[in-house]
Amino acid sequence: MRRRTLTLGALAGVLARPAHAEELAPLPLQRVVTGDLPPLSIADQPTRPGVLVELVQELLRRCQHETPISFYPWARAMQMAQSLPGVALLPLTRMPEREEQFQWLLRLYVQPLGFINLASQPAITSLEQARRLRLAVLRGSAAHGMTQRLQLDARMLVISNSVEDQLRRLERGHVQGIFGSLMINQDKARSHGREPGWLQVGMTVEAGEVWLATGPRTLVAEEHRQRLREALRAMFQDGSVERLFTRYGVKPPRAEELLR
Repeated sequence: MRRRTLTLGALAGVLARPAHAEELAPLPLQRVVTGDLPPLSIADQPTRPGVLVELVQELLRRCQHETPISFYPWARAMQMAQSLPGVALLPLTRMPEREEQFQWLLRLYVQPLGFINLASQPAITSLEQARRLRLAVLRGSAAHGMTQRLQLDARMLVISNSVEDQLRRLERGHVQGIFGSLMINQDKARSHGREPGWLQVGMTVEAGEVWLATGPRTLVAEEHRQRLREALRAMFQDGSVERLFTRYGVKPPRAEELLR
């Protein structure tokens, strides 16, 4: 897959730089990697790369840190962050299965994880029902990591390499439902012209906290994490967070959700 890279600057000049920015030491990051997970991160859209991509771009800019953001298949992006020094990853859902595998730098959003299927079929409203169905799951996703804990039969899972791949499998009848991010699957379906009533949302399993994270080979001091939090706090205070999320049609998070 051809690598796609976005450089910082989409928001440069739009938002004011903090007066103390020149005092900030560089973050130990060489690059940030992500996958095609709209509306949080959107591949092949240089002027509209995703709400969390733009959020992190602006946070790093306010910390005076020029870092490219590159798109890869999601499982590969995760592997790069875990194995290479100086690589950060977004948007990564924090969960028990991942707790010791990553360093958690900054909370970016909270999204629901659950089941989606065709509106023409009975909604998936319980785990007992889900365990009897053939389900698509995105490789390396939070949902993929949760399947064993939820006792979903591995023989009934179809592991997909992209969100679009699992939507196609559902559309063609290869699977009976999708387990994953409700927001991402619905947004991907809309952006590819599918009818609004084509999908239905069933049971929500849990709300997943979405983070900027690094692997064990990239050590980020608490001072740097605090600077990121301070930059995010400033973005809430000057209205930048609300404007950015509203522009993508996403409900803005509350400051207390991310900065607690």
